[in-house]
Amino acid sequence: MQMHHSTVLIATLGSEPQVVTATFDLLRARGEEPGQVQVIHTLADSEPMAQAVEVLRKEAAAGLPLVLVPLKRPDGRPFVDVETQSAAEAVFRALYRAVWQTKRAGARVHLSIAGGRKTMAVFGMVTAQLLFEEGDHLWHLFSEGDFLRSRRLHPQPGDEVHLMEIPVIRWSELSPVAQSLAQVEDPYLALEEVRRLQLNEKLKQARVFVQQILSPAEARVVALLVREGLSDAELASRLSLSARTVEQHLRSAYAKAAQHWEMEAVNRTQLMALLTLYFQTEITGKPA
Repeated sequence: MQMHHSTVLIATLGSEPQVVTATFDLLRARGEEPGQVQVIHTLADSEPMAQAVEVLRKEAAAGLPLVLVPLKRPDGRPFVDVETQSAAEAVFRALYRAVWQTKRAGARVHLSIAGGRKTMAVFGMVTAQLLFEEGDHLWHLFSEGDFLRSRRLHPQPGDEVHLMEIPVIRWSELSPVAQSLAQVEDPYLALEEVRRLQLNEKLKQARVFVQQILSPAEARVVALLVREGLSDAELASRLSLSARTVEQHLRSAYAKAAQHWEMEAVNRTQLMALLTLYFQTEITGKPA
């Protein structure tokens, strides 16, 4: 889908087309001018879904820059609802692809998850976390009074209808190496990449802690503790140290771990949890 717009509204649709048109109007009232409105929806011959799509088609004829994105199976047959596993996967792929293509084209994204079933909203939030950058926004529509019940397509003065921005913790903010997600078009492959990046980040933090922050003597005690789960007395016996020396090394390791991982405090169990994967990897050469 080629596009030459600086801003695009991507919206999920249920049975209420005014959720889409009101979001478009309220964005324009904020000074935004979406050059395209992509609407992701199911296809059903029965009311009210078919009617909602038809209403938006009429709005397009009157000037709404509409692009309908129906949810379809691989063989081209439409989904009439999103309550199955395959339909949910289609929702995720459609939302992710719409945002991914928009970002690749250099446009900012306004993603509205006010319409449709909760499945659509959930996958919309995941998509935003994976792909959003500075300047992209995730929206819900909040309405008091009778605006939605009135079925008016456009808010009028006095209507209690507002856009509510949903905070997004962008993966790109948590890990700079996540810029590689911009190259991944399939959302499930993107999630695998996120898991890989998270694993590598955990291993990197643990490696720095063991090899650079702990003293060699502390590292020997900690390594044996994590690998075998021994008591202080058993550690002392195995390493030919006094129990007091072992206790001192571990107390120091707990304090250093709390500082390294920015935690209030770290105890024996937590230290082992933080380092188990690292020591498994050191032994096997790959995560268990």
